[in-house]
Amino acid sequence: MKNRNLVNKINRYSIIFPIMVTIIGIVASAFFITYQKNLLEKIGTNALKQAELKVQEEKLKALVEHTMDTTTLLQQQNYKNILQKLKTIYKNKQNYIFVYKLNYPLNESIKHNKFATMLMNINRPDLLGKSISLNYKDIKNKEFRKEMLQKIIKNDEAFVTYYYKNPLTNKIDKKLSYFKYYKPLNIIIASGSYLNELDKIIKNYNNQIISVTKNFVTIFIVVASFLLIIVIFVYKIITKLISQEIQKYQKTIKKETNKVKHQLYFDGLTNLENRKLLVDKINRNIFSNLILIDIDDFKNINQFYSAEIGDIYLQKFARLLKEFKKAQTAAISIFRIGSDEFVLGIRHSNCIKTAQIAKNLNLFIENKTIEINNDNFDISVTIVFSKTPNLLKKVLIALSIAKEEHISLCSYDDIKDNSKDKEYFEMRKLIKTAIEKNQITPYAQAIVNKDGEIIKYELLMRIVTEDKVIPPYFLDYAKKAKLYNELSRQMISKCFKFIEKTDILCSINLDLEDIKNEETIKELEFYVNKVKKPVVFEILEYASMTDYAIFGKFVEKFRKKGVLFAIDDFGSGFSNYKEVILLKPDYVKIDGSLIKDITKNKDNLLLVYSIVSLVSTLNIKTTAEFVENKEIYNKLKSIGVDEFQGYHFAKPTPLEELK
Repeated sequence: MKNRNLVNKINRYSIIFPIMVTIIGIVASAFFITYQKNLLEKIGTNALKQAELKVQEEKLKALVEHTMDTTTLLQQQNYKNILQKLKTIYKNKQNYIFVYKLNYPLNESIKHNKFATMLMNINRPDLLGKSISLNYKDIKNKEFRKEMLQKIIKNDEAFVTYYYKNPLTNKIDKKLSYFKYYKPLNIIIASGSYLNELDKIIKNYNNQIISVTKNFVTIFIVVASFLLIIVIFVYKIITKLISQEIQKYQKTIKKETNKVKHQLYFDGLTNLENRKLLVDKINRNIFSNLILIDIDDFKNINQFYSAEIGDIYLQKFARLLKEFKKAQTAAISIFRIGSDEFVLGIRHSNCIKTAQIAKNLNLFIENKTIEINNDNFDISVTIVFSKTPNLLKKVLIALSIAKEEHISLCSYDDIKDNSKDKEYFEMRKLIKTAIEKNQITPYAQAIVNKDGEIIKYELLMRIVTEDKVIPPYFLDYAKKAKLYNELSRQMISKCFKFIEKTDILCSINLDLEDIKNEETIKELEFYVNKVKKPVVFEILEYASMTDYAIFGKFVEKFRKKGVLFAIDDFGSGFSNYKEVILLKPDYVKIDGSLIKDITKNKDNLLLVYSIVSLVSTLNIKTTAEFVENKEIYNKLKSIGVDEFQGYHFAKPTPLEELK
């Protein structure tokens, strides 16, 4: 009986033990499989989400930078043409581009709710021309536009995520947008991507993991009743398969990343490396010398034959450069850095070798033509080259000078000692900095009557930096650099702020550039209407005589508003008494070159006397400049000069120091 009971126990335990082992094995294995599945799902999901977001960011940035390049090429045109060009490029709604025009300077935009106007929106044409609200909030109460503007003010670009209505699905989706500020046009170019596709990718990925896991758990449960070791083996198989799935996604992400990188660093038209990659390689000191090739008058091809012909021309020109590269022994890389500008980056070279390569290239191109649709186009180029450091900066400076001097082949070293060009670039930089830092400052110089009493001030332009005050010899440089109008309007604004506060008559200097500029005339009209008090416009004599019709119309317009006029530097060599009689200014300011030695030079005395005699009969007052001592002052009074200005009475003085 005892043995039978023992057998029964053994039989019972022989059944219970494998069942218990199987159950424990199943439960334990199921727990570890579920844990591993959740762990892989979490790690994989996060990795995919971060990688896919990176791909989305790179795509948006590449799209906006491509748009920026297109806008830069068109910056001489108006907004309408730029937007038409962009609409043509991005007619496919998958390339989602929108453009804001800032209503204020960038740093001031954060203070205004209606900070911008929608210039273009590929998916939402109904928003064109609408004001953009800074305080607008998404469905989760996030002021995403304010966040965007704060980032742009700091870095000129911004990535922002928010919830927005998808015009393609009509649903609220999470959106990632990239914004880039373009200062020359005061616009923000942006592109956005709805992340619902990212969620689909992650969901499909998780579904695949769940599907694979379920299949192998089922296999394991069947096999686990026989042997626990099989569960471990199946567990390893599951892990391996899940790992393979992740590797597949990683390969896809890598492929997309490489595609985006190619878009970022290669020119889409010629497939050459672009400016961005050139700058990167220069920063890594890969090149010892650069050769810059600029196609002369390329804009004429686009203008007279169409942009399509121009694109074919550029592609064939790029092939010629590749053909030239094959014939050279030097290590050369080819870049397209602008519409019609190409660069050869030379490794391990010196000035002599680079000069020879540039000469060879010039000869190679000289005998070539480009055939398009049975038409042969000649090739004319300007070639410049330079060595480290500041490679790109040097060749661009050399190109500018070569174009101006009509030189087809030159080195930066050939022109770097040109003091005039060096002075021009330094002055242009100084003027731009002064405009940006608001350093344009009016100084006042007193004008007195015959009794020595101050009757008015002439407001003179100065650039005031932290360590010096610069007189206006920079004006000619400003005109050459096309900065004069901006500089002049800043001066006019500050002058009228002073005029508004003072009771004494003031005069400001205007040039022909001011009289011809519509924006400047509008500002003058605005300030004259605002201050509602007499003010004197001093016009240089050469400006008034150069284009009498324009000047006469200008005088007539502002004289009706109570403005007084003075002809400045009269008698400096261009005097035309007939024009003075016709214009009938209120004042004639006699040029200082005639005044400063009037006590010693009888010819000058006679000339000044004739000017005073003539204009006094027309009831025009005379003002003498450069009155530097009492002797000159007494002589001028004796011949009937009405007003006097010079160091004998006062030097130009900062406005805040005036009594």
